Amino acid sequence: MASDGTSADRQPPVVGLAGSITSPSRSGALVARVLELLAAAGQPGELIPLSDLPADALLGRRRDPALDAALALASNASIVVLGTPIYRASYTGQLKAFFDLLPRDALAGSVVGLIATGAVAEHALAIDHALRPLVASLAGLSAARSVYVTDADLGAFPAGPLPADVDARLKDLSAELRKRAASEPVQLDPPR
Repeated sequence: MASDGTSADRQPPVVGLAGSITSPSRSGALVARVLELLAAAGQPGELIPLSDLPADALLGRRRDPALDAALALASNASIVVLGTPIYRASYTGQLKAFFDLLPRDALAGSVVGLIATGAVAEHALAIDHALRPLVASLAGLSAARSVYVTDADLGAFPAGPLPADVDARLKDLSAELRKRAASEPVQLDPPR
């Protein structure tokens, strides 16, 4: 079907949320890689480093246009790629603060790719025990695949090359996100 350029013909946005408290970060660079893969497949997106947003606004102390725009993008995205380092066995506080500001059901109709980095392999459980419930609390659908990598897995990345095995996992996640976003969303009745 040809596009006439109207907003009805435009795809919903693809958004990457980098939840690290530092910039640049390994988790943010992995999110950026998935966004590159999605863009190469015709689904360009925007990376939002949460560390660039004003802390007072993230804490709800004041309004901020940059934060309001980020919240709107995340709420309207067909694909959200979420990356965070794992600190103290969970995601970062600023990621939590950002998600706390999203309206209920903000991720309904969105598929969310989960990426986490950490010092030890045991923190991989944070994806299933912390990130998936966070996404579900806003009615989002987490992709079945997720990517958890340790510092040892990444070597010198992002200053050095991305290891091929990690890139292969990111490619698999990107492919799943594209496939799930292309399927018809399930409409749920409101909770009773």
